[in-house]
Amino acid sequence: MNIFKRGTRVLPKYKPTSFELKKYKCSLSLWDQELSTDIKLKIENHWSERVLHNNSNDNKKQSFYVLPMFPYPSGNLHMGHVRVYSISDAIARFQNLNGKHTIHPIGWDAFGLPAENAAIEHNIPPHIWTKSNIKTMKDQLMQLGFNFNWDKEISTCDPQYYKWTQYIFLKLFENGLAYRDKGKVNWDPIDKTVLADEQVDENGCSWRSGAKVEKKTLTQWYIKTTKYAKKLYDGLNSENLENWKDIINLQKHWIGECNGIVIDFKINLGDKEKTLKIWSSDPYKFIYGEFLAISSNNVLLQEFTSSEINDLVCYNPITDKKINIYVTDSVNYPEGRDIYIACPSVDPEDYKLSKSLNISCMKEVDSIDINTENEKAIAIAQNKNCGGYFVSSTLKDWLISRQRFWGTPIPIIHCPQCGIVPVPYEDLPVLLPINDSSDFKRTTLSKRKSWLNCKCPKCSGDAQRESDTMDTFVDSSWYYYRFLDHDNDKLPFDKEKLIGNTPVHCYIGGKEHAVLHLYYARFMSYFLHSQGMTTMPEPFKKLLVQGLIMGQSYKVKSSGKYLPPENVEKVGEEYKEKGTGEPILVQWEKMSKSKYNGENPQRLLTMYGCDTTRLLILADVPPATSRKWSDATLPGALNWQRRLWMTMRDFLKHRKNTDTTGGNGVLSKEFEELESKLWNSRNYIIATATYHFKYTQQLSVAISRLQSLTNVLRNNIPPEVIANSKEYELALASLIIMLSPITPHFCSELWAGLVSAPGRALCASPFISWDDNVLKQKWPIVDQNYPLSFQCKVDGADRCELKIEASELNDITAKMALEIMLKEKAVVNRVKRGILKTKYELYPNCRAILHIYTNRDLTGKQKKEEKICRSQA
Repeated sequence: MNIFKRGTRVLPKYKPTSFELKKYKCSLSLWDQELSTDIKLKIENHWSERVLHNNSNDNKKQSFYVLPMFPYPSGNLHMGHVRVYSISDAIARFQNLNGKHTIHPIGWDAFGLPAENAAIEHNIPPHIWTKSNIKTMKDQLMQLGFNFNWDKEISTCDPQYYKWTQYIFLKLFENGLAYRDKGKVNWDPIDKTVLADEQVDENGCSWRSGAKVEKKTLTQWYIKTTKYAKKLYDGLNSENLENWKDIINLQKHWIGECNGIVIDFKINLGDKEKTLKIWSSDPYKFIYGEFLAISSNNVLLQEFTSSEINDLVCYNPITDKKINIYVTDSVNYPEGRDIYIACPSVDPEDYKLSKSLNISCMKEVDSIDINTENEKAIAIAQNKNCGGYFVSSTLKDWLISRQRFWGTPIPIIHCPQCGIVPVPYEDLPVLLPINDSSDFKRTTLSKRKSWLNCKCPKCSGDAQRESDTMDTFVDSSWYYYRFLDHDNDKLPFDKEKLIGNTPVHCYIGGKEHAVLHLYYARFMSYFLHSQGMTTMPEPFKKLLVQGLIMGQSYKVKSSGKYLPPENVEKVGEEYKEKGTGEPILVQWEKMSKSKYNGENPQRLLTMYGCDTTRLLILADVPPATSRKWSDATLPGALNWQRRLWMTMRDFLKHRKNTDTTGGNGVLSKEFEELESKLWNSRNYIIATATYHFKYTQQLSVAISRLQSLTNVLRNNIPPEVIANSKEYELALASLIIMLSPITPHFCSELWAGLVSAPGRALCASPFISWDDNVLKQKWPIVDQNYPLSFQCKVDGADRCELKIEASELNDITAKMALEIMLKEKAVVNRVKRGILKTKYELYPNCRAILHIYTNRDLTGKQKKEEKICRSQA
C-alpha cells in the first residue's frame, strides 16, 4: 500500500563522507544479518572505548553525585555486584544525557578478615592477594561497560587512604569520642577476633567461620556514637531525605527512642580511674539520687575482690559527691543496662527498692518541679562535659577493635609513664608491616615485636603501639567524601570540593547495609560537620536500596543438605535426588556457592554480551525488590533486542528504497493519522520513562515503557511511513537515546545506523545533535503542547485526573493546583469535612499530583489505612 499521493520527488541516496565516518565511528553495517551473540560481542568491542570514557569534564555544569557502595575485592563479581552497578551506571548515564556533570566513582573496601583468611589459605601476603583481586574485579567491571570515574579510584588499604582514617580517629580522640574500656565481647575462637553482634547468627555462631561464639571480657576501643544519637534520630525526619521509605524505620529502631540521658560517673581502682556510664529516663535523679544498683554481671566487678565490692563508692559529677554502690540482681534494670540510679526521696518505686535492699535513705524532699530539675541536670552535665546527651537505653557505643593484621592500625601508643598517647599527626600514617612477608601468617599485630616497639612521643621512653586494628566499617564511614578529593595530601578532603556535590544525590546499595553501615556513615558525617569539615550533617540525599538476587536451591528434606541442580530430577510434580529418590525441598534463597544456586556473571557475558546482561538484571523487577534469577527471563530481553535490530534494518531498507521514499508532497489522511499516533506514543513514553528514570528510579517500569514504544514502531506501520515520516524518525531516535543508559554499546550501533540512513534528519529537534554519538545526545522532553496528567488524590485515593499541556502544567503552583482541583465535582464531594493538609508534587514535563488530606472522623482501621496512604504518597 502506498499512502502517498503520486508525483512526489525522490530523495537521492545518502552517502556519508569519509570525515563523517571517522567522526562518529560509523556502524559496523551488519544489518543484513540476524542479530546473534557474535554480532553483539562485535558491537561491544567496537564501541567499548566510547562507552567506557563518556564522562563530562565540564565542572561548570550542575553536578550529580551517584554513588554505589564500593565492593569488597573478593576476586570475582557476583550477580549482586552486577545489579547494583548496572543501576548506578544507568542513573549516571541518564544524568549525563540531562546535561549534568556526573560524578560516578568506584573504589575498594579492601581491608578485613575475609581477605586475611584467604591470603593465609593461599599462602600469599594479604596485600598481594588484595591487589590481585582488585585487578581481576576491575577488569570485570570494565567488561560490563560501567562508566566509572576511574581517575577517582581509591582503596582503603592504600596508606594514602588509611592515613586519613587515622587522622579522623585522632580527631575523635581529641573530642572525647574515642576511648578505651573493658567490655564483654563476642569472640570467634577460630578467627580469633572480636565480632559485632550483627556478625553472630541466630544460633550464636560466627557469620564467617561458623564457630560457636564465646563471650570474653576484653579491653577494647570504642567510638562514642551514642553522643549523637538524638541528632541522628531526629535527622531522619528531615524533608531533605528522599526515597528512604522503610529504611527510616530501620534506622530509628536501631537507634531507639532517645528518652533518657547518660552521665559518666567515676570510680577509683587503686591508682586507676574507671568510668561508669549511667543511663536514666529521669535526669533529675542525677541531682537527687542516693545510691546506685549494679548487676552482678557487670564487667567492672571482675576487677574487685569480694570485700572491695561491699565498700564500692563512686563520684557523681553532677553533685560533686560520692554515692554508694550496691550489687543486686533484684532490680528491674532498664533494657540494655545493668546499672540503675535510685532516688527514694522522690520516686515511690525507688523507695520500695531501698526498703527491699535494707538501704537507709533520706527523708522525702519537698516537692520539686521535675521538668525544671531535669533541665538543670542536663545543663550541668553538658557544661561539665560528663554527658547529658539524649540516647535510648539499648544503643551502645561503636566497638571498633579487631585483633587482626589486615586493617587500619589504631594510631595510639601505650607508654608506661604517660599512659595512652596519640600518635602525632605529622607521624601519620602508622603503616602496616607488609614488607615483612615471611611473617604474614602470624595474624595479629601483637605478635610483631619489631613493629610494636617504639618511643613515646611525649617522654621519648620505651613504649608500644596499639596492636588492635580498626573495624572496616570505620574505613567505609567517610569514603564518599574522599572520592571528591581523592588525591589531597594535606587533608582528608577540602570542604570547598564538597560544595554543590554533597550530600550524595543518590546512594545505592544492598538492604543488608541499611542499618549498621548507614548508621556509622551518618554518625561520621555528623561528627565531621561538627568539626567544620563539611557543608551539612547528612551525607546522603536520595537512598536507593536494591533487593537481593535469589537463586533456586535444592535441599534434601531429611538432612537439609544442599544439592547442585544436576543431582536433582523432577518426578511427576515432585523433585527427587538422583540415585536415592530422597524428597527435595525447592525454594528461592539468596545466591550462595554453598547452596549451589548462584549465577556466574561471566557465563552471561560470554553467552549474551554485557548489554543483554545489564538489560536482564534491570528489566521486569524494580531495583528495591528481590529478584528471582532464572534463565526463563532470557527470551524476553533477547527478543526485544532482536526486534530493535529488525526495526533499524527495516528503517534503513525503506529509506534506501526509491519506491517508498517521497519528497514534501501532500500527505494522505491515513498518513496524518499514523503521524498523530506516533506523536502521542512518543510523548507519552518520554513523559513516563523520564518520570521513572529521574524520580522513582523504577528502571524496570521505564524499560517496559520503552518496549511498548518498540511495539508501536513495529505494529503495522507501512513502509511509506517508515521511509518518510518525521514522527517515525523522531520516535525511533527518542527510543534509542532513552535506552542508551541501559544498553550503551547496542544503542551506539543503532544510532550509528540511524544517522547513516539516506534522508536522515528530516525533523529538527532541540534534543538531537545528528553529528554526535548517542551518548552525547540530550535526553528527549515532551513537546510543550502535549497534554500531561494532573492527578488529585484525596486521603490517598485517586479522585480526579485532568490533562493539561506541558507548557501550562510546568507553571502551576501549589496554590493554583488546589484552586483548579476544587472546581472538580469529584474532588469537592470528598472534602466537605474540610482540608487538613495538602501536598503538591510537580514533576516538570512528566506529571503533577495534588494530595489532599481531610478532617475525617477516623476509625482505628481508617487511621492505619491513612498512615499507609500518606507513607506511599
